[in-house]
Amino acid sequence: MKKQQIIVFMDGAGNYYEVPRALLERSRVSERRKRKVIAALEECEATHLYIRASAIPGSIASDKFVGAHQLYYVGFYLSSTKAKR
Repeated sequence: MKKQQIIVFMDGAGNYYEVPRALLERSRVSERRKRKVIAALEECEATHLYIRASAIPGSIASDKFVGAHQLYYVGFYLSSTKAKR
C-alpha cells in the first residue's frame, strides 16, 4: 500500500489545514522567482516585530490570540493513497 505524507498546519483560531506533501513540493518557489517573492513579502505589513513579554504564548500576562492570519506547523502523518484506476 502506497502512503503519502500529509503536513498539518493550525491557525490562530484553532482551524487545522491538511496539505499533501506532494502539493507543497509542487508549490516550491523557483530560484528564478525567489527575489520577487521576497520583495512582495517585504511590501506587506511587518510580521516580525519585537515580542513583548506579555505576548509570549503561555505567559500569565499574555493576551489571547485573536484572528487567524498566522499558520503554525503542527506536524505530519502518513495516509494511504487511493489507487488510480
